[in-house]
Amino acid sequence: MTPKDNFKAFFRHERGEWFPSFFTDANLAVYVTGLDERAPGNQSGKDFFGCTWVFDPAGGAAVPDTRVAPILEDIYDWREKVIFPDLDAIDWEACAKADKVDTYDPDKFNYAMLLEGPFERLHTLMGFEEALCAMLTDPDEVNAFFERLTDFKCKEMDILKKYYHPDAICFHDDWGTQSNMFFSPDIWRQLIKPHIKKAVEHCHNLGMFFDMHSCGKMDQIIPEFPEIGIDSFQGQAINDIPAAMEKTGHTLSYNVTPLYQSLEADAATGTLTEEEVRSRIREEVLTCAKKGIYTPAFVPLRTWWFPIALDEVKECGKEIFK
Repeated sequence: MTPKDNFKAFFRHERGEWFPSFFTDANLAVYVTGLDERAPGNQSGKDFFGCTWVFDPAGGAAVPDTRVAPILEDIYDWREKVIFPDLDAIDWEACAKADKVDTYDPDKFNYAMLLEGPFERLHTLMGFEEALCAMLTDPDEVNAFFERLTDFKCKEMDILKKYYHPDAICFHDDWGTQSNMFFSPDIWRQLIKPHIKKAVEHCHNLGMFFDMHSCGKMDQIIPEFPEIGIDSFQGQAINDIPAAMEKTGHTLSYNVTPLYQSLEADAATGTLTEEEVRSRIREEVLTCAKKGIYTPAFVPLRTWWFPIALDEVKECGKEIFK
């Protein structure tokens, strides 16, 4: 089984031969040249909607620059003030060449990311508080904007399919904090869920899997992901993943970042030991892997316990895939 075949099994909700890894088993198109959903190269600057970003060294990523006035103050002005990029004016062949698509390993899984989904784009344009207020006070206008944005995202998928040949699209839209969602599940169902469903259907019609990336705690809505065709949930272990797996069965795969927070907190106080790292990682990984189709999605950290956690995942893999 090639890495591509192993990854496809994961997205089909089947057990492969090892935990698929985006860092070793995939050709990644993360910050696609030309698709400047954030400032180019994930650095400081403007994205192709005109929003200003600033690189945050602590998080290792660009974030909206709140020192700059938002493009949109009133959601009713979005048709006049939000200028959608002209995707047809971009030389996508040159972009694909710059991203070295021609060097992709044919045995690896092609995986492309689309940043700034409906809610992320709304709050990048308006500011976080104003975006949340608009969703409550003017849902019809927010819905109209989301509909236009979803059409735009679908066209981006058309371009990625033609020039980057992804096997899967990772669609970013964060919906929660460490403790709860940014908005109620009913608001999500009313204003976001229908547009994600449309994006999923378009993705599938292009012959690609759909990986829904969303940071935050959202236990209330994860069981609804299979309803709209989401193939895999790329989320965090602050959610009760085993409980979600009980509800979704083999209709949803899970690509989950382990519970880093408690490990890093204990490391900061000097109370974390190697034995504790191995014990916690082992319990989390084996519990999830035995309940559903799962792979741990490690984000590299510059901390002493990270290589130990990776090694323990390998040991868990030997048990799961023996």
